Amino acid sequence: MSARHIKSVATEWEWEKDMPPAPAVRAGNTLYLSGQIALGANGEVVGEGDVIAQARQCFENIKAILKREGAATSDIVKMTTYYACPLTTDVTKEYWKVRAEYFGDYRPASTGVAVNALIFRPAGKDAGWRSRQFP
Repeated sequence: MSARHIKSVATEWEWEKDMPPAPAVRAGNTLYLSGQIALGANGEVVGEGDVIAQARQCFENIKAILKREGAATSDIVKMTTYYACPLTTDVTKEYWKVRAEYFGDYRPASTGVAVNALIFRPAGKDAGWRSRQFP
């Protein structure tokens, strides 16, 4: 595939313009999203220390980026979520409830990984939604 079939998705939020990676890259009919952290539209950390609030913000960011390209969470094929926080049974259950708000009964292939730290320190969760495909 030549580079002319690959395009970066335009930034929308001011803080995205300062980030090295594109919010997403389209290659043909596949959309690859950069990992998301819990930053609000103004660049502020949402839910610092609250993994559930951060999860919700990550999903909102992903939803907004997908919408820019005419896609939705139901188009997600595979997601990887990195957790830089203690994962208790209660936190895990609450995370799955938040996730269900965005996916309903749809279950994309998924992996969750516990890590020591993320590159952006104030965030405790990185929703690494690596690949999406849609018509």
